[in-house]
Order: sequence, then structure tokens, then C-alpha cells
Amino acid sequence: MSELKIGDVVEFKIEKLIKGGFVGYVDGQEIFLPKSLSGLKEDESVIGKTVKAYVKEFKQNSVVVDRKAYLNDIKAKLESKGDEIINAVVTKVKPKGIVIDVDGISGFVPKEEIFYKKIDHRQYISEGDEVQVKLIDPVRRIFSIKRTLPNPWEEVKELNIGDVVKVSVSHITDYGAFVDLGNGVEGFLHISEINWDGINDLTLGDEIEVEIVEINPEEEKLRVSRKNLLTKPAEIFSEKYNVGDVVEGIITKFINVGAFVEIDGISTLLPNKFASFKKGEKASEIFNIGDTMEFKIITIAPEENKVIISRKDAMPNPYDTFAENHQVGDEVEGKVKYITDFGMFIDLGDIEALVRKEDYNNEYSIGDDFKGKIIEINGERVKLAE
Repeated sequence: MSELKIGDVVEFKIEKLIKGGFVGYVDGQEIFLPKSLSGLKEDESVIGKTVKAYVKEFKQNSVVVDRKAYLNDIKAKLESKGDEIINAVVTKVKPKGIVIDVDGISGFVPKEEIFYKKIDHRQYISEGDEVQVKLIDPVRRIFSIKRTLPNPWEEVKELNIGDVVKVSVSHITDYGAFVDLGNGVEGFLHISEINWDGINDLTLGDEIEVEIVEINPEEEKLRVSRKNLLTKPAEIFSEKYNVGDVVEGIITKFINVGAFVEIDGISTLLPNKFASFKKGEKASEIFNIGDTMEFKIITIAPEENKVIISRKDAMPNPYDTFAENHQVGDEVEGKVKYITDFGMFIDLGDIEALVRKEDYNNEYSIGDDFKGKIIEINGERVKLAE
């Protein structure tokens, strides 16, 4: 051990625990690390750990070393390095980042500081990998890998909202997709911005054009839209159809306010109030998904990308038929459909009639039979009295 001198750095593996410290060997020479100078827990978990320390003194059978002094010097050197690039070794890969070793000092690289692209670092980094880092938080010993590389977001600063760029689809999620600008920067394309139908029709690797709708290089945030570059379906619809046209469509989906109906591949809206001549009926109560029938176009609004259709306006008006076959004073029979504060509505088959509260004396429940006389026929308004 004549080659070693006090103050030299020695690296060794801890082989065993003894009273008062740890023992390792270098070229057959015993190295003793006192517990008080180790900065380590005195338990079995340190067995096999490789450490560095300063040579403190020589004893008859061993070399006494000081790891605490070594670590303190390393910490001081790290803090003085500032923006310098430092070599490190990955010791553990975690979901939230990676643990690294810098000359015996343990540090952490958060996942946000590994790559500029939002990718899973666990697929690209393994324990034992050598990496280059920069110290960004000396107190907590937080490091960054990506800051050792040119920042691709500097190039993004030249872009503006409204710019159209060509990108490739790099990752697809349930809520949209991430697109690569080609320089390591990824933008987010929400599913509502992929197309006008709100359907994710993209595949990995697709090259598409998108419009920039939000950009913040400082926060590394970029949102894009493909939909903004596509012709609105209502515009396409308006080139072929006019308000008042009767067309065939298929029921594709029910919502609270009505149903979506596909006409020539374009989604249109059938509001509940246009689904039936019967007041209060919902499209979902009358039709089934996949039903095909005729509808009348009520509204085409290309700017709002809105097409509204009506089923009842595409059918003969049952109130007209009722008026042709009935007159005031005729007796009719039906069932109580629903009851309101001002009266009740009677189901007469194809139409509904109103019986105001003052025009009946008996008490009724929904589903009860009702017999009464017609007291008014006025368009789609028919009134009865008991």
C-alpha cells in the first residue's frame, strides 16, 4: 500500500460489517470505513455497495478512509459547476424519473428533464447506462439530461398561431394524438380537433398538415388542429342540398336533445321536437339505431357547421287527417298519456289532445281510459272536454 498516500481517493466494495464500521479490500489490502465517517446506514443493505472515500490514515493492518469528507467535497464541486456537463451513471429507473450516481453522490432526474419529447423514458434508459447531466437544483440534487442538448423549442419560437405545419403522428391516445414536428418537439392534437366528426381516424406514422392553435415555448406546450384545415361537413352538404329537400337518412346515435342522422356520410341533427307530432316524445323512444327513413331539411348553417332535419315534416300531418275526419262535438276515446298542472294530454293514436283542468271533473291517472268531446280543432291543437 506504499503507493497510496493520505488524501488519495480509493474505490472499493463493502464486503462486511464489523463493530464500528465497514470493511472492503483493494488488491488484498483491507480498507476500513468507520461508521462515523461513512454517511451510510449500518445494516446489511450496504453489503456489495461500491463507494469512494479519501485515505485518512494508515494503521497496522488496514487503511482508514473517510467517505463523508469525500462526499462533501464532491457536493461542493457540483455546486460550483453551474451549467457544466457532468458524467453520471443510472442506478435506478423509476416511473417518475431516474436515479443517478455522480462520483458517489446520488441525484435524481425527473422524467420531464430526460427528453424534450413526451415519451416513456423507461423504454429507452436502463440501469448502468452512462448519461450526461446538468445540475439544476443543488439543494435537492436534481439534474437534467435534456438541458445538455440543444433546445428544439427555440426553433418553435419562430412559429405563430395560425401557421400551418407538416407533422407525423408519433403517439395515439384515447383522447387524441401527439404529432412530431420533426425536431423533437411534439404537439397535442385533441380528438375534437382531428376532424369534424370527432372520430380518431389517424394511424401511427401518418403525415398530416395541422394548424397551430396554441403555442408556449417557455412551458413547452403546443396544441394543433387538423379540423381547422378541413372543409366543414355542412359546407359540403349545402353544395348538394337545400332547405326543404326531403332526403333519406339513417339513425346513428341518440343524445338527450334528439338523434344524429347520417345523410350521405354527413352527420345531421334530428331534435326531439322534430321527431314526432306527439309532444314530449323523444327520438330514442320512437326509433332504433340503424332505422332508415326520410327527413326534411330544416336548417343548413355552414358557418356553424350545423344541419337540422325533421322527421315529422317529412310525413303527412296526422292533425290534418284528424281534422278531415272529425269535427267539434264528436266523441272520442283515448288514454291519459301524462298529467300537468294545467290539465292532461290524451293519446288518440296518431295525435294528442289536451283536456284542461276545468274541462274534467273525475280524477285520472296515467294510462286511464278517457272519453270526451272535441271542443276545439286548430292546426296541431286539439282540445277535449269530459
